[in-house]
Amino acid sequence: MAFNVKARVLLELGAELISTDGIALYELIKNSVDAGSESVEIRVNVALMASGYRVLQSKLAALPTGTRLRRDWLEAAVRQCFEATASDELRSEFVRRLEGLGSQRGATVAEEFYREFSFIEVEDWGCGMSMGDLRTKFLTVGTPNRHLDRQRLGSASRLLGEKGIGRLSAMRLGLFTGVISGMEGEGHWNTLDIDWSTLRDTPDMDLDEFSPEPEKGGEKKTSASGTLIRISDLQSDWSLARVTALARAEFSKLQDPFETSGVVLDIDLSFNGKKVTAVEEIDTEWLNKWHGHFKMTFGYKRVNPDDEEDLREAPVLSGTAKFRLPKPPDAAEPLDVIDQKDIAASGDGLYSLLASSGYAVSGGGTSINDAPRFAGIETLGPFTAEGFWFNRQRAQHEFGDNYIKFKTWLEQWAGGLLVYRDGYRVYPYAAPDDDWLELDQRALRRKSFKLNRGQFVGYVRITSLGNRELRDQTNRQGLVDTPEKRALVQCLQYVIWKELGSLVTQHEERMATKSLTTVREIEKQVTEHAKDAKVTLRELAKRVPDEHQTVANLRGYVEELEAAWAAAKKTLKRQANQADLYLHLAGVGMLLEFVIHELNRVTGATLQDLQKMSDSALPPGLKSLARQLQTLDKRLRILDPVSTPGRQRKEDTDVVEVLETLLDAHEQQFERHHIKVDLQLNPEGTRLMSKVIVGQMYQIFENLIVNSVYWLSHHRAMRRLDGYEDFEATIKIEVDADAHAITFRDNGAGIEWADREKIFEPFFSKKPSGRGIGLYIVRSLCKENAITLSLLERTAAGTISGFKFEMP
Repeated sequence: MAFNVKARVLLELGAELISTDGIALYELIKNSVDAGSESVEIRVNVALMASGYRVLQSKLAALPTGTRLRRDWLEAAVRQCFEATASDELRSEFVRRLEGLGSQRGATVAEEFYREFSFIEVEDWGCGMSMGDLRTKFLTVGTPNRHLDRQRLGSASRLLGEKGIGRLSAMRLGLFTGVISGMEGEGHWNTLDIDWSTLRDTPDMDLDEFSPEPEKGGEKKTSASGTLIRISDLQSDWSLARVTALARAEFSKLQDPFETSGVVLDIDLSFNGKKVTAVEEIDTEWLNKWHGHFKMTFGYKRVNPDDEEDLREAPVLSGTAKFRLPKPPDAAEPLDVIDQKDIAASGDGLYSLLASSGYAVSGGGTSINDAPRFAGIETLGPFTAEGFWFNRQRAQHEFGDNYIKFKTWLEQWAGGLLVYRDGYRVYPYAAPDDDWLELDQRALRRKSFKLNRGQFVGYVRITSLGNRELRDQTNRQGLVDTPEKRALVQCLQYVIWKELGSLVTQHEERMATKSLTTVREIEKQVTEHAKDAKVTLRELAKRVPDEHQTVANLRGYVEELEAAWAAAKKTLKRQANQADLYLHLAGVGMLLEFVIHELNRVTGATLQDLQKMSDSALPPGLKSLARQLQTLDKRLRILDPVSTPGRQRKEDTDVVEVLETLLDAHEQQFERHHIKVDLQLNPEGTRLMSKVIVGQMYQIFENLIVNSVYWLSHHRAMRRLDGYEDFEATIKIEVDADAHAITFRDNGAGIEWADREKIFEPFFSKKPSGRGIGLYIVRSLCKENAITLSLLERTAAGTISGFKFEMP
């Protein structure tokens, strides 16, 4: 049995799918563009206001039966219910039509007057519609007409519509729609009237009973074509102020204002006969005064361009990020000094920063997370973006008397990155209440971070053919949530937060404050992990009551970790103004976070194993858990010299012993991820003694090991994507006692050449959820210990495989 659809469902669609009057008008404009019209005229005429009309009908209904409408009563109603700029002639005409009528007849005449003199007209001079088009296309909700045209035209297509629901936007604006349309070659116009209020007044009507029929209209020149849509029985109030604000906020951004070479749609807008500026061009002079700027391109290049049969392509991100340095206090004249860095990511690095953070990198030989982790990257399609960032505080000092003009300009155009498909806006991105890139959310979480929406102007350009998976939601409230949209958002966030953000941070933020923010983030992670561990341990105690001593030992480890963290924080409070202590605390916190994460993993995995077994089959010794406890013991021994403030002094240290202890502690992790570690001592059996802070040596090499484990696992996943299963992940550490040097490398993809300086900057990371402080800590601790840190030579592939440490 087929579904029986009531006609009133169309009302629900019109109300729910078209969310605002601005989008409703945009849908009608899009129809005109798709019809090939180079201009659109929008006329808003209001005599009776929508709210005034409802008040009038309410008053008429309240009058006693038999009451005749008097002139003074009608004139009072006119003063209350008419739009302020309505002409005196219309006011007099209203009184003339209703004077002397009974209340019921007056209500009918008032409705006729409202529909006749309060309306919105949208007219274009495109290809128009025939009688058949009105019947089979316009009256077909969800028509595939545009979709089929796009498939037929291919790359020549510039169609904006596809879903076939644009005609419902007329219903959003008013409950009566009149259409007059005609095609070139026809000798007459074709008309169609649709009274949507019928659906409201007869809720039990079946859909097939609601059947407006096109009719033959007046004569026209055969050379004429176009469409006029007249919408009346308006559902909201319109005024000159509202139309002006709509034009300023919406129509000015309807077409890409940053593109100056394309064809501009001519929009002629008026309210009650008064012309309104529909499109304000963006003042590019202000754009040139940016304090921060980025321009980027995401695309694809051939893997083997010289092989005509190899059609494989790989994604590439490129561009530049710039920061205009503030004028030094002692400088007489402003200095236009710009710090610029290249944006470059490809291969493993690009796949990592675009990977879904909801799926962890798969360790060992498993590929369970590969597909969802990298979903959307290869199907995202090419796009470009550009952003202009302004520091309001700097602008006040630099722009002087022009700051008020600048502020007004910024309020109109700021809001984040606008999205344009084929030159026309995708709503609602960068609207006043839309934070699609989470710029404001991040600014709130990190109070010193200044890259919020209110200081950002810019755009993202996509195409309907190049970005097929970036589809509009049916209600026009943004793109459908797909892996491609997630990859797009992550790519833009990386460019803004990591590339441009690092430049802004470097010059405008105090590092101690930034480190404190990072410490707070780590503290939150440590607290949450510890809480989760305790919950798991309680479950273990219930499940395995005979192993209470083992569970007690685990609980003791958690308490030791929390005590170490508390001791470090206590030391920090005594010397809160020392930035090096912030740095030390951040490093300790990262180690603590890793250990508690391991503890959670161990206990959680053990609990899962136990829950799969019956009580009678539980192993008495829990040998697996005992083995894991040995690993945790090793990790805790590492924390002792790291977290104790009194031990942070230089002393003769066997760096080889530090390395051996760390590698021993990571042994099971290396096994899980199938990573081979090669520690070479030259000469064999040698020890390397150096006067350094032992705890900081643990921090330095711990960060390198953690990075290598991630990037080697990620590289293995990348190799699997290409069909290679034989990758042997290796970390190689060489200790040269004679040269007093250590080299640390792995056989992953390596560090991209463009990132050779960025990797040591705070908050730069290509991990999906990386903080970007690990290598910053490494470099800072090397400097504190007089260790010379350098990158290894560039490989044949153009990347850097590791680091060299020249010990004091």
